[in-house]
Amino acid sequence: MLVIDIQNLLDKNKCYEYLVGLFHPEGLKCPKCRCKLPEGQHPHKYSTEHLPSYRCRNCGCVFNIFSNTVLKGIRFGVVTIVMMVRGFLEGKTTMHLSKELNVSYNNLLDWRHVLQQVAVGNRDRSKLPDDAVESDEVFINAGEKGIEHPLPEDPPRVRANKKKAWVHLQTTAHPSRG
Repeated sequence: MLVIDIQNLLDKNKCYEYLVGLFHPEGLKCPKCRCKLPEGQHPHKYSTEHLPSYRCRNCGCVFNIFSNTVLKGIRFGVVTIVMMVRGFLEGKTTMHLSKELNVSYNNLLDWRHVLQQVAVGNRDRSKLPDDAVESDEVFINAGEKGIEHPLPEDPPRVRANKKKAWVHLQTTAHPSRG
């Protein structure tokens, strides 16, 4: 397994902007009064992962980009979060991601379960538009039982290759090591 320290290859600002666009497409708003964050407002404080928190000028609520989202309370940096979600979507194992991102396996597994529960709860439940469904490389009932061979006295083991396999056996003992 190849573990690449890809976190150092990504830009924190670009990851932050990506997450803001993902969670707040209309712009960052206060979770209490829904006031839009004024242009150019400086952060109230920064977390240990340099994640800015803002104080609403209207109601005084302190919030960040993860307030009132599925990732509320996450303690990872924005680069780690982007790489975590990317790894989940690619189907990487939790163990591989924990080593690659240098985070706790248990924390990562907990976040995987949280995101999976949200995904299951928000899945599309509408019926398919068509009765016909196509599938590639699915072997349903491969080698079905119940289909009789035309000659019951000729089972597959009897019909198999009659030619004996050539096997060379070495009959001498291994030389002693000295």
